[in-house]
Amino acid sequence: MKHNTVVSALTTFTYLTFYVIGTNASTIICNLKNRAVQETTAIAKIYEEEIIKSRLSTRTLATLPLVRELQPGLLYARRQLTPVLPSSSSFEIPDSYQLTLTKEIFLFSNTLVGRRKRMLLFGSITQLEMLFDSTTIFMDGTFSCTPPFFDQVFTIHALKFETSDIMFFCLIYIFQCFFYVSFPCVFGILPDRKRITYQELFKILKDFAISINRKFEPTRILSDFESGLISAIANEFSAAIHSGCFFHYTQAIFRRIQVLGLTTLYFQNSETRSRCRKLMALALLPIDKIESSFHSLRVKSSTMVNQELHQLFLYFNHQ
Repeated sequence: MKHNTVVSALTTFTYLTFYVIGTNASTIICNLKNRAVQETTAIAKIYEEEIIKSRLSTRTLATLPLVRELQPGLLYARRQLTPVLPSSSSFEIPDSYQLTLTKEIFLFSNTLVGRRKRMLLFGSITQLEMLFDSTTIFMDGTFSCTPPFFDQVFTIHALKFETSDIMFFCLIYIFQCFFYVSFPCVFGILPDRKRITYQELFKILKDFAISINRKFEPTRILSDFESGLISAIANEFSAAIHSGCFFHYTQAIFRRIQVLGLTTLYFQNSETRSRCRKLMALALLPIDKIESSFHSLRVKSSTMVNQELHQLFLYFNHQ
């Protein structure tokens, strides 16, 4: 029934389009509608590629509808064949969603990590080779755009253009802020944020690396302050230098300020705000200067501010 609906929609769409522009452009229209239902490529990209390949005359091109005029009909036909959203974590993944546009493997792991808990890992062979060849990797998760029945979208990035040890620490912040030389290599859809799930993810990557004659042994790892992730990294990559992201670090401190009920004081009292910001800035100091600077920050604070920030200082000291 669904197939008949798609055929009917495409037939109506094609007839109306031919009526508008004539039969000279029939080939390009047929290619557009066929690719729209057979591929997941963006309609605008399909339109551009077919226009380039068609070599139509300027006069004929002038009669063609714009992509925004064709797009609604093509998208409607595509939606008729798009799988419905699953009602549980047990669902089949069509082949077209497991492969890249060049028909290479993209879904390289589909694993159950617990009862009704599924972990999907996506990445092409080229991306995975880049990840395994890199000594510096970045990890981060997002929770706001997660599919139903999953907890987070977790990505792993690799630094493609390596630098010397001396230059690395000087340039990495510049690269991150302006040049974005890290490349996404793995896209994971995870069921939770537990240490055991992260460890399973790392073991899958290590096994896959061995299967293609590589090793997954990064020497530097940058991530947020997720407790389960920190434990998993310590267990699986004990020899690696693990650093927290400065943005997430400052966010963690500010969240603690909010939890302790100091938000109003932070915005209204300049000395309190200054002490909190200096606390955040300690991470930018050389390692051998942090402890003494933290002690100095507490000593030089007024008695009232020291009392107000006592719990915040304890939190920082225990981390």
